[in-house]
Amino acid sequence: LSSGINAEYGDMRNVMGHIEQALFKLHELMPRQENTRNGMREEMRPPTRPPFLQVHGVLPDSPAFISGLRDGDIICQIGSLHKENFSNLGDVADIVKLSVNKAVPVKLVRNGTPKTIALKPRPWQGRGVLGCNVVELNN
Repeated sequence: LSSGINAEYGDMRNVMGHIEQALFKLHELMPRQENTRNGMREEMRPPTRPPFLQVHGVLPDSPAFISGLRDGDIICQIGSLHKENFSNLGDVADIVKLSVNKAVPVKLVRNGTPKTIALKPRPWQGRGVLGCNVVELNN
């Protein structure tokens, strides 16, 4: 029984990963307003969801830093994950694992300014595939 449930859970995660990637591709086709600065593309679309995570400890030259994440950024959405469907930090880890070497849209607020960046988790010389930590916001 336990192995059957684990297999179904794995199948469900696989299907959800495919759905999420299809949604990313769909959103890539939508028109954007962009601001190019320091060779990074940052969207100026306001986040539509309430914040639920905060970024800490972004390491220099890490995938998070290169993608444009900075210490103190407040995350409103990462991929398909947002406050309403977030249960724990394991959800963030799942999104990141499914998105290695793929761009994940992250809607955030930095110094009161809403932004959307493309976060691309990937192997690098440091630990993990991001090079930063996120913590839950206590609302």
